[in-house]
Amino acid sequence: MTGAFDAPDEHGQGAPSGPRRPMQPRDRRHPRTGHLPQAIPKVPGDWDPEWDDGEGGPRSRRQDLDPVLGYILVMALSVGLTPIPANTRYVVLWGVMAAMGGMAFLLGSGIRLKVADPGDLVWGIGLGLFTGGTLMLAGSDTLATAAERLFGAGDPQNPLLDSWVFQATAFAMPVAESLFFRGAMQRVHPIPVVAVLASLWSMLMFFPNLGLGDAPVVGVLFGSAIILLNFLYGYVHWRHGLAASFFCQIIAGTLLLLVPRLVA
Repeated sequence: MTGAFDAPDEHGQGAPSGPRRPMQPRDRRHPRTGHLPQAIPKVPGDWDPEWDDGEGGPRSRRQDLDPVLGYILVMALSVGLTPIPANTRYVVLWGVMAAMGGMAFLLGSGIRLKVADPGDLVWGIGLGLFTGGTLMLAGSDTLATAAERLFGAGDPQNPLLDSWVFQATAFAMPVAESLFFRGAMQRVHPIPVVAVLASLWSMLMFFPNLGLGDAPVVGVLFGSAIILLNFLYGYVHWRHGLAASFFCQIIAGTLLLLVPRLVA
């Protein structure tokens, strides 16, 4: 039959006569069937808040507390509590700051308290000893005067004063400031910003009780020590972890405020 299609034989005979029709492109508008869409694979960070992806820290799936908002609140509270007795004001402010830092830890902000390498603690303690000891030797008498004005509450001969200074420098202040500034704030802001904010906090907290009108040199030395130490704490936390920074602050604070009183 004319025009009928005959299958070509091995010699190529039997092909349809006339011009060849162009090849039709395959219709790719529909995906191939047989392979169901794959779900996005999970990563350890989806269930492990302490997982480190190699990009600078753990990731959290929960919404963190805003440390800047907390900082503004405690600064306003510090100004508002200025008329009350100094020691009561310290306790309230450190308690509020520790509570906010603890909430940031409990709500999954990624704060790490584990010590992976004991050498990190050695570094923290060593840097605290070196820096605190150097500052103490530079102005031991001035620091003793500052401690009496900050914690003496008008009675520098109180036998409980040394005990209160020890509790403040070894427990209350390091816990509150380490959790809030190094744990929560430094996680989202660089070291210089956190160090400046922490220094402003300490100056606003302590300077009203230093009597700077009578002895401005006390304010200069104490303020310089605050700025230097806050940069040190931030560096130790960045390099060796939160626990190392915590012990560094305990050692340095004790050498600056407690030891000068004991050796005076």
